[in-house]
Amino acid sequence: MRRLEYFLVLARVLHFGRAAEELHISQPGLSQQIKVLEQELGTPLIHRGTKAITLTTAGEVLREQGELVLAQVGLCVERVRAAAEQPTGVLRVAYTRSGPDLNMHELVERFRMCYPAVRLSLSTAWTSQNLELLEADAVDVAFVRSTVRHREVESLVVATEELVMAMPENHPLAARERVSFDDVVELPLVHWPREQGPGYHDEIRRQIWGDRPQRVVLEQPDAEHILREVANGVGIAVLDEHRAGKLCPPGVRVRRFVEPVPTSTLVVAWRPGAAHAPVDRFIELCRERLGRVGR
Repeated sequence: MRRLEYFLVLARVLHFGRAAEELHISQPGLSQQIKVLEQELGTPLIHRGTKAITLTTAGEVLREQGELVLAQVGLCVERVRAAAEQPTGVLRVAYTRSGPDLNMHELVERFRMCYPAVRLSLSTAWTSQNLELLEADAVDVAFVRSTVRHREVESLVVATEELVMAMPENHPLAARERVSFDDVVELPLVHWPREQGPGYHDEIRRQIWGDRPQRVVLEQPDAEHILREVANGVGIAVLDEHRAGKLCPPGVRVRRFVEPVPTSTLVVAWRPGAAHAPVDRFIELCRERLGRVGR
């Protein structure tokens, strides 16, 4: 199962170095594990080119079927453990509007399947609103887009996402594969209001602009409107890689940054100390899920 997990990460990124880094193992170790898996299955799974790797036909089948296998195994383990003690009651969860392409919904769905006796009450808001709801005891757990620094709130990073730059297709930087921070700092920027998520906003600014001023020419509340303004030539934007790729309209090009690439996080936050079994089970599920992904 562990070698299957290794293969699925490699099949997703198609790069031994990046896959090894994500799995927290050495690149030679990952290569050896993939070779052992190929020997066990009796067929090559990847084409090892000089500049890139691709999946063989057998590798494509294993990628598709292996994801289903791991999902079923994970669900089986969670259900067995959950059967020992089934909490009841209500779990109030607040999603963040800026993280639909990360694993929020997957975590909540897994919880629902493992603990069917718990009723879920779901809402969606911006990070700052979610933290206010959490501190006011209006929700039990909240997904937010920044590290939480509040003595009455605990948090756990559940996903990390690379930040990318979106620009008009006729922009001079569109001809490059990657862009540097120096390329970006003086460009007109279409951004979202800081009050929607101050921590997230400041993390982006710190990583890319540092102490240099941002040249914000327009603020829009969500990624769809931001990318529309980019397509209209108003300016560039910095967004999560998944959202930029998924929502990218005609007339916009997305480029990665040079190393070290900037990142953003998805965090689940909760108030510690409250005797609330559903919250405890949800955080345990998140930790277990992260442990399997990190192996």
